[in-house]
Amino acid sequence: MHKALLLSMAVVFVFTNAQAQQSITLQELLQRAEQSYPATRQKDYIRSLGSENEKILDLSLFPQVNVTGQGTFQSEVTEFSVPGFSGIPSQKKDNYHLGLDIRFPLTEFDVVKSKKQLELARTGVGVMQMDVEIQRIRERVTNAFGNILLQQENKKILLIRKADLEAQQKKIAVGVSNGAVLKSNQLVFESEILTAEQRVAEIDATLLSLTQELSILTGSTVESDDNFQQPTTDTLRREINRPELQVFKLQLDALDLQNEVWKKETRPKFFVFGQGFYGRPGYDFLNSDLRLYGMAGAGLSWNINNAVVLKNREKTIELNKRIVGKQQEIFSLNLQASLTQKETEIAKYQTIISKDEEIVGKRKEIMRSAASQLENGVITSTEYLTELNAENAAELNLALHKVQQAIAKTQYSILAGN
Repeated sequence: MHKALLLSMAVVFVFTNAQAQQSITLQELLQRAEQSYPATRQKDYIRSLGSENEKILDLSLFPQVNVTGQGTFQSEVTEFSVPGFSGIPSQKKDNYHLGLDIRFPLTEFDVVKSKKQLELARTGVGVMQMDVEIQRIRERVTNAFGNILLQQENKKILLIRKADLEAQQKKIAVGVSNGAVLKSNQLVFESEILTAEQRVAEIDATLLSLTQELSILTGSTVESDDNFQQPTTDTLRREINRPELQVFKLQLDALDLQNEVWKKETRPKFFVFGQGFYGRPGYDFLNSDLRLYGMAGAGLSWNINNAVVLKNREKTIELNKRIVGKQQEIFSLNLQASLTQKETEIAKYQTIISKDEEIVGKRKEIMRSAASQLENGVITSTEYLTELNAENAAELNLALHKVQQAIAKTQYSILAGN
């Protein structure tokens, strides 16, 4: 009866303490970590940068306007001299012109469209790379959360063990005072109580370290005595949603778009232009008056060098695509190995838990008999402790394996990117 009472008191104590503290789930911590992690805000900066770069590309479709100006003085000019004629105009040695040169591209629209698609793909790569960083934080938070659950289970069992030891120690103390029991039996219990207290202190230090880590990662206060809820993941979601896979896809898309931009840039470029000036001498070099003059027309430009190096550029694109493909293959291989390992681990815990439950049931029967034998003086305190340790170990193993299975399922989900 005393063991049932102790267990009930411990459960009430844990429940009451949990009510006073905040209840925390892994999903809440993951959301906090994602919201507070700098990479989340950096994604907004990357998107804004991409948007600004697209606006710059749009500006290249507008007419290109250049303001030009020049003033010169020539040491000599062309002069005309015809015998018998006077007043033939001649050039001035000082010449000036100020005006506008306007050029409007006709063939850049398709190029700019591809460049904007390329910029969009690069922005996507940048954003998804931040998601990769966030994925690492999710894994780190999950591991810390799982360790906390394990440590709290350890502490719970130790507190129950300590309460049982103290109750038995009080009974033995009465026997020692009456001279019916040797003092050494009491010392054995006192020693075990100190050992339990020491282990609890070690767990408290570990919990403090883990909760401090979570506080930093989540940007919120997490206390070691908070009520951490065990994750419930009955069904494994096997679909893969890792951000790294999206990064590889976007990198390949960006390489294809880059190749497309280079191809379009090798084509001849057509444009219309207009020039307007005020100055002299103008196109009529014999007219030395300051005046307005100008011209309009159409033009063609073709950089032959771009066409020559295009083959080399295409080779670099193909090599980069092969590199990205191999990186994706390596990542997928390692990820599949990790997921398979977790599946095996989950199945292992399921088998172990079923055996643990059988062992605990048998140990409880043994302890009921041992408690009666100790009260009647049939066994010594050392023999009782041996059975108590065995029961504690069985209960601890059952609790730990249940937590470990829940953590393994959660880690599988996080590994898969869900």
